[in-house]
Amino acid sequence: MESVKQLERAAKVPLSKSMSFILLWFTTVVSSLSLSMFMFIQSWYVVESLGMEASLGIVLVCLTTMRMVSMVFGGVVADRGRQTNIMSISDLSLAFLVISLAGLFAFLSEVPIWVLAVNATFFGACGGLFEPSRDALLPKVVKVDQLTRANSLLQGAIQIALFTGPLIAGILINVFSYSIVLVLIGLFLCLSGISVLFIKVSNENSNKQEKVNQQSFKVQLMDGFTYTWNSSLLRALFIITIIVNFFISGPLMMGLPIFVEGVLNGSSVDFSFVQGGFTFGMVLGSVLIGIINIQRRRGAYALYLIALQGVGMFIFSQVNSIMVAVGIIIFIGMLNPGVNIPLISLVQSYSSQAKVGRVMSLIRTGSLGLIPLSYAVTSIFLGMGIKIQTLMAWSSFPLILSVVLLYFLYPILRAAD
Repeated sequence: MESVKQLERAAKVPLSKSMSFILLWFTTVVSSLSLSMFMFIQSWYVVESLGMEASLGIVLVCLTTMRMVSMVFGGVVADRGRQTNIMSISDLSLAFLVISLAGLFAFLSEVPIWVLAVNATFFGACGGLFEPSRDALLPKVVKVDQLTRANSLLQGAIQIALFTGPLIAGILINVFSYSIVLVLIGLFLCLSGISVLFIKVSNENSNKQEKVNQQSFKVQLMDGFTYTWNSSLLRALFIITIIVNFFISGPLMMGLPIFVEGVLNGSSVDFSFVQGGFTFGMVLGSVLIGIINIQRRRGAYALYLIALQGVGMFIFSQVNSIMVAVGIIIFIGMLNPGVNIPLISLVQSYSSQAKVGRVMSLIRTGSLGLIPLSYAVTSIFLGMGIKIQTLMAWSSFPLILSVVLLYFLYPILRAAD
């Protein structure tokens, strides 16, 4: 009886006093910060030192493509093994790659573009293992009714890290050499890789884990696809993430600098205000979602906010003032975590603990995979002479229409808590 009471008290530990969650939050921040700093350094070196702007896309494609592929397999790995060990191996492998690259910067007068491309490929492959394991680990660290708040804290921290990473890297490069900054990033990753090993998780699913490990890797991978698609709720969540990323990423995110320069006649400073406004909105939205901690009808709530995103994007396409544009983009940015966090929490709540890693990796990969396609389609339409404000306006309509269709075609989604 006493042990039961102790378990109940342990289950009621708030996130601010949960050492396991604090460590998970810390390692997530350090990994995200390191990734953003590394990508900035590589991009800046290719453009500023090598003068090969046209080849920058090759390096970025190598990193992002391998990261997406790795995330698919990383979902199976996360469900087969101990998530903390996988996250540690991921961070320590990245640390090795970054420090090795630092050595090349120190001993070579010029690092060839092909070396950067190869390094980016391995960086993406190793880095893609981190997120599926983190997503599978979170439900084991916090209670079900804490998932929304926990995800909001993680997503808010990730956005801040992705925003501040390039700023920190830019400042450090002006003071130190590329090799020294890369060594610092490697040390950050080592710290994260060691810290994650101290996260304590429940062993209540150990028997299920042993049964999962008896299956072959291929069977588990296909089982993840089948499980996700056969579940009406998970299938609806998968479709939502694809739709949102396709109709928002290209027209809005890729179109921001074009819109500010061509429509608003703004400067680089004006663009920084608009871009910074979107990031500020995402951070603010993450904080608000964490405070509200929605527990009921999260699916319906996410649908309403997606529709609001469509409306916001249409209004944004019609503005002709920098100040108004900043205000609206902050609002759109606030809606982004308002959609993502409840949906992520739903996946973690309704997925089998033995399959949550695979489900999350498939959903994240599906959404990330369509971002380059969205960029490509947007570029094609711009090349045909269609104005960016027109693309933004027309992209808002299928976004709103898809919400209406999903609302009626998937009643389980609008009723899901």
